[in-house]
Amino acid sequence: MYQQSMHGRLIVSKDPNAPTCEECHGTHAVMGKTDPKSPTFPTKVPVLCARCHREGQKAALRYSGPQHEIVEHYAESIHGKGLMKSGLTVTAMCTNCHTAHNVLPQSDSLSSVNRRNVPSTCGHCHHGIEEQFERSIHAVRAGKTEKELPVCSDCHTAHTIRRADETGFKLEIMTQCGRCHETIARTYFDTYHGKVSQLGYTKTAKCYDCHGAHDILPVSDPQSHLSRDNVVATCQKCHPGASRRFAGYLTHATHHDPEKYPFLFWTFWGM
Repeated sequence: MYQQSMHGRLIVSKDPNAPTCEECHGTHAVMGKTDPKSPTFPTKVPVLCARCHREGQKAALRYSGPQHEIVEHYAESIHGKGLMKSGLTVTAMCTNCHTAHNVLPQSDSLSSVNRRNVPSTCGHCHHGIEEQFERSIHAVRAGKTEKELPVCSDCHTAHTIRRADETGFKLEIMTQCGRCHETIARTYFDTYHGKVSQLGYTKTAKCYDCHGAHDILPVSDPQSHLSRDNVVATCQKCHPGASRRFAGYLTHATHHDPEKYPFLFWTFWGM
């Protein structure tokens, strides 16, 4: 397994910067990963990996991907703070996502961080979320689309993951959704919900409040939060007195589309 990994291949090719077993495990005083004194104990893994992957070090210098300041960003993420500041050894560390001995590039279909495998990798810790996601319209099984379907790291990022109830995340997620749903996002920002959200108010309905976060389904699906059977209850989460007529509000109607919304278009531009 190790010989087929990125690290192992470097050793086989006699690369002078290849990481050896001793660099991670030590020599004669090798200890198990459950021993707090071991360099592979959970709270020490980020520091261990940082020896090569911190900015300016040998692995970071040869890396040409889009991720930068990986170790630094991880330390400030919800995972990094949980592990390194709070001592939560169940928090995700480098080896939880990339594995310990089978590290492969993201482009490799067998890599734990390949796009198709990310949901199951995150699902190792986030029990139940993967099951929701795999039933959603975003799941790979949903079929081919013009754009790549999003996975966990598209919405939450890979190394700068924040709490989902954090103000910054709540406000930025609308833009994240808009990267794929450009037209729909524009119509959202034309609405009361969108305009108030742009002012920094987090309690106004965001995309996930109506469509769901990990269990997004088309409106035609009976299980969708916005299906005819569920839409009133969805609106009632914020508007307790919402009725069927209230829920009939055209959320994404726009005065910029004369074909789909002619009355709204001519009323707006005719005034």
